[in-house]
Amino acid sequence: MAAAIPIDTNEYRVLLVDPESRGLCALERGGEYRLIRVAVAQRTRLARELQKTLRDAWGLAVLILDILTTEDSMSPCAVAELLHGELPAEFRGIQPEQLPSDELSEQERASFLAMLDGDTTSPLGGIGWIDEAIAWVETTTDRRVCSKSDVEQYNAGRGFTLVRLRMEHGCDYWLKATGAPNTHEIRVTSLLSKLCRGYAPEVVAERPAWNAWLMCHDGDNIAALAPDASSVARMMEGAVESLAELQIRTVGAELDLLEAGALDHRTRVLRADAEALFAYVDEAMGFQTSTKVARIEPKRLRELQNLFEDACSYMEDLGLSDTVLHGDMNLGNVLIVGERCVFIDWCEAYVGNPLVTFEHLLLLNQIEDPSLKASCNRRLRETYRSAMAKMCDSRAIDAGFACMPLIAAVSTILGRRDWLGTPERNDPRRQAYVRGIARHMDRAAREPALLGALSV
Repeated sequence: MAAAIPIDTNEYRVLLVDPESRGLCALERGGEYRLIRVAVAQRTRLARELQKTLRDAWGLAVLILDILTTEDSMSPCAVAELLHGELPAEFRGIQPEQLPSDELSEQERASFLAMLDGDTTSPLGGIGWIDEAIAWVETTTDRRVCSKSDVEQYNAGRGFTLVRLRMEHGCDYWLKATGAPNTHEIRVTSLLSKLCRGYAPEVVAERPAWNAWLMCHDGDNIAALAPDASSVARMMEGAVESLAELQIRTVGAELDLLEAGALDHRTRVLRADAEALFAYVDEAMGFQTSTKVARIEPKRLRELQNLFEDACSYMEDLGLSDTVLHGDMNLGNVLIVGERCVFIDWCEAYVGNPLVTFEHLLLLNQIEDPSLKASCNRRLRETYRSAMAKMCDSRAIDAGFACMPLIAAVSTILGRRDWLGTPERNDPRRQAYVRGIARHMDRAAREPALLGALSV
């Protein structure tokens, strides 16, 4: 009996390609050939997990080329390129036609054969593209990659890739490429590389044909902050100081950022979207089935909309300069480099009130003790106020703090905004997510500091 697949994982079939023979590497089971099957936890980096599991389980060094998506798919299917010629004893090299029909659907088989013939939707889905990439990187940097088999991969498929290349004599490089709808990220990242050197990724070179760019690896990723309060406060303080410096360097570059592809989240734009957004929140509340928490009723949602619009007007009167915003502020997108931080992954780059991203950064404070957490947040506000004093009056920053929990929550829900006009708005997961953020908005709108600032 086959082992049950945990409900929080997806099982992937893996088409493992030998780049030399253009044949398949399959498992031999009972006289038949079978594809490798890998269970991947949900909400993880798929390419990284596939690569790591294949290495740990079978000692295979691979690169994920693409994820086949066809109407007759039986389960998710990944195409991987073998990066060295050594195979475990249970593997056999076969031709695609030797694979049983119950292992691959007709459409998947046709798509796979097209890939073998070089017919791919993206150059990053073709067999051997990593060899071309390595040659480009080595020529560009005048340094050698340690080993193709040591390439670490994080994203793959549909014109996307993110790989880490370990170089001889230290200093790694990251190669990133994006497809639709994120093709703008290369332009935003390149602009921030120039404007915010030391606080945004350093772009070393670009490859327009792949919509790809090369970045110098810098710093250590924070998977999680240290558990003790003093360490959290110290790390967060460095992040706040770095965020302020990055934002100050983008003052006056709003139009350049928007032209590069950053989204417009200035308060006047958010206010213009308020009616459609709160109508959607009301719609999402209507689909709530849980009785653990009460719905936010339409009357209260209208009150929240009015408070939000007033908060936007209040912020505009304060006259804070708009700056770049990071729309995906999480621990994985903050690197520590000595005493400063570098902010990476600018796909969700916005232009708007700088306090929005500061508010999102505060949410990374994982101190469990409520009093210690509140004390740390007060200290972080003082740090941010002091750093931003180069740009604006400290009293305006203080006044803006009261409005930010509400405005930042709306910015989070809106994101790219395009989903409001697509079937994606009907996704139950999005509706549940919006209901959760709406409750945060409801709590934020009850804070005396906000009500006092708005004279409510």
